[in-house]
Amino acid sequence: MIPHEKMPVEIHNPEQMGFVTGHELIKTKDAIEQFIYSCSHSLRGPLKTIIGLVNLINDTNGNANADPQLLLNSIVKTVEKMEFLLDDLELSNSYQTMATQSIDIDHVINSIVNEYSSIVLKEGINVTVKVEQQVPFYGDTNRFNVVLSQLIANAFHFRDPKKDAMVIHIHVEVLPSICTIQIHDNGIGISDAIRPNIFNLFYRGSDKSVGTGSGLYIVKEVLNKMGGSIILKSIENKESTFRVSIPNLVA
Repeated sequence: MIPHEKMPVEIHNPEQMGFVTGHELIKTKDAIEQFIYSCSHSLRGPLKTIIGLVNLINDTNGNANADPQLLLNSIVKTVEKMEFLLDDLELSNSYQTMATQSIDIDHVINSIVNEYSSIVLKEGINVTVKVEQQVPFYGDTNRFNVVLSQLIANAFHFRDPKKDAMVIHIHVEVLPSICTIQIHDNGIGISDAIRPNIFNLFYRGSDKSVGTGSGLYIVKEVLNKMGGSIILKSIENKESTFRVSIPNLVA
């Protein structure tokens, strides 16, 4: 018998066959390299701060005005900031399991806002918090905290000192099936040109942007994991409003 010849397989579109193209590999490699650079940059600063504080502690014998306990407290706070960054990145990972607990929304919001109490007092920012809740809200506490921390931090960071009155309004409504969160500010706003990119990883759309440019990306990924969504409405130089919806996982 004459063996049948195998006909060559023509692949016109490698993506249709499940193959990764060279272009995709390059994009992935670039993204990973940028991610590593951004993370190392974000962590290197706090590490240098810790080294400096340790050196000060070692030198307290020659400096009577240095308080070792105060320096140690500063080290602890710096380490906590590094842990928060790593926790946020970990919680945005789709492989990290979801936890469901009853969430004390008032406590979460007050804890976050209190971190900016010195700014509120110094600059006279009008911060209002309204929580309408007739039923318990169940969800992943850590992820919920990440979402609110990032959005509230943005409202403070992108405030507009040129305004006669700076305002930040936080409104939460809990229903049996869903929790909606609205965070409004009259800060610098977001232009039409950069708005489509703000949830992209590493994107920094303003001169006032700090860090790795991963904050809103993490918010989006965490909400995807929670089955939630986020909508932005903004007018440049006038205001911004983030509206978040998260399913209530009440049993």
